[in-house]
Amino acid sequence: MIYSDTIGVMDSGVGGLTVLSELVKVLPSSKYIYFGDTANLPYGCKTKEEILFFNRNILNFFLTLGVKDIAIACNTTSALTYEDLKKEFTPRGLRIFPLIHSAAYDAASGLKDGDCICVLATSATAKSGKYADEIQKINPGIKVVEIPCPGFVEIVENRRYDAKESYLAVEEKMKIVLENNAKRIILGCTHYPYLLDLLSKFAPRDIFFNPAHSLAKAVSSVVKNTETAGDVDFYVTNNPDEFKRSAKMFFEINKEVQLVKMPVFSQV
Repeated sequence: MIYSDTIGVMDSGVGGLTVLSELVKVLPSSKYIYFGDTANLPYGCKTKEEILFFNRNILNFFLTLGVKDIAIACNTTSALTYEDLKKEFTPRGLRIFPLIHSAAYDAASGLKDGDCICVLATSATAKSGKYADEIQKINPGIKVVEIPCPGFVEIVENRRYDAKESYLAVEEKMKIVLENNAKRIILGCTHYPYLLDLLSKFAPRDIFFNPAHSLAKAVSSVVKNTETAGDVDFYVTNNPDEFKRSAKMFFEINKEVQLVKMPVFSQV
């Protein structure tokens, strides 16, 4: 089957389903293929070389299905490999929408020189400095502090919201946010919207910013609703049953999740 009118959504696991949810809100009649690279999660602790290898395989998979519009629902991928993927796959007919680049303008909107944006992110995303790069293209006067938050993803996936150690982990990172008097706090990982109740114990809820809204807006500005009924197919690279169980907190899946075997990364 060829999915030429379909939007591809790619992530390392279930977190990108928060982006899919936003896309479905603005483009409810579109068809989607969600690809979770569950054999290789989490991306946040992988090297750029590894992530680029995984991403190339995923985009090639989308090409075999005829999918042309791809939403990168992963901050780490957007930070580390988007530019390489754009150069390689745009000439092959893909239109790629990256999370960080799509969010930069909205994240900076309404702020002035000297204001601070803090970014809560995976270690790889924070180390890349990509949010700072993109936001300061919009307004170089904005201070951007990118904060690595190892363990946040595990809090969400294990639903440990009420654990004392989860509170302490979040408190430690939010101290940095408060010390910098952040005017906006970017949820720089697709899992982090599910930490909002915990995060908002330390800062007002309305200053948290979810990049998924901006990505959905960017896609919907180009891709239009059709008269057909919307639908989503799901593909993963490992353990589809576990993916379906974990996905319940993000998105209701009422069909079989399909398994795809991908090449294995090798240093050789």
